[in-house]
Amino acid sequence: MHTSGGRVSTVIGGVAYSARGEITLNPSNITVTAGVNRDGSLYRTVEPKARTAELTFDRFVDVEGRPLKWDENIMKLTNLGATFIEEDVGGVQTGLTHLLSGGFFTGDPSIATATGEVSNMGFAAEKYETLTG
Repeated sequence: MHTSGGRVSTVIGGVAYSARGEITLNPSNITVTAGVNRDGSLYRTVEPKARTAELTFDRFVDVEGRPLKWDENIMKLTNLGATFIEEDVGGVQTGLTHLLSGGFFTGDPSIATATGEVSNMGFAAEKYETLTG
């Protein structure tokens, strides 16, 4: 049986943050599409793309409760590393770690003052690796 969900630790640029919602990883650096020629034969195309992660934060608060002061320089940072550790999935310690390196933030960040959620942010990276522990 496979269980999904649970607690995830998030570290970006060496700082541990509280992720608010679901983290969606797109670890492949290619996308493959299928098509059909006029004679009915199948073909495929392969195109490069960025490896990405989509995530939301708790007001960019680190795990010590210190808020990160917002300024546009956050979006200008490059060569960042991001680590997502699936700590507790359905009561099971998975030890699954996702590493992204050579990355930067993407998107058009929004902060909901009522909830403190920072959304519309992503992360793009040169490399992706999965470790099991």
